[in-house]
Amino acid sequence: MSEYLSKEEIKQWRSSLEKITLEEFAKRLGKTLKEEKQTRDIVDMVLNNERISASVSEIKNDKPKENILKLASKSVQMQKNVSHGENKSSDVFSSLNITFKKSLTQREKAVLEHFVQNKNEIVYAKDLARVLELPTDYVYKYIKNLRTKINEDILQNATKGGYRLNMP
Repeated sequence: MSEYLSKEEIKQWRSSLEKITLEEFAKRLGKTLKEEKQTRDIVDMVLNNERISASVSEIKNDKPKENILKLASKSVQMQKNVSHGENKSSDVFSSLNITFKKSLTQREKAVLEHFVQNKNEIVYAKDLARVLELPTDYVYKYIKNLRTKINEDILQNATKGGYRLNMP
C-alpha cells in the first residue's frame, strides 16, 4: 500500500460532502500528500517557495502590513530587473530600425536577438532550439509569430533551408 494518496482517493475526497481539507483526509487514511513540483509563479519566486500562515492575532497586528510592504518591494525590484533586461534587447532592435505591429514575447525577443547576431547568415531551427532550450518543433511557432509581428519583410526562408534576417 502506498504512503501517498492515489488519484482515486483524491477523487473520493472531492466528491465527499464532508468539509475537510485534503491533508485531514489523508491523515484519516494514514497517508501523506506528495509535495507539489516547484512552479515559476512570481509569488513563488518572491517568497522563495516559503509557506505563509497567519493567526487571527497576527492579522489584527500591523505586522502583516509590514510583510506585505516587504513583498511588494521585492516584487517591484524583481520587475525592474526583468524590465531592464527587456530594455537592453529592445534598444538593439530600435538601433536596427525594425518596427513591430505588436510587442514581442521574451522567447520571440530571444529568437530575434539570435537572428540579429547572425544577420545575413543562414540560421537553422536546431540552432534556435538550443538558444531557447526547446525541442526544434516548437521553434517554428516563434519564427512564424515573429514574421507576423515585424512590419518589414526581412525574415525570409533561405534557399538551402533555415532562415535569414536580411539587413543592410
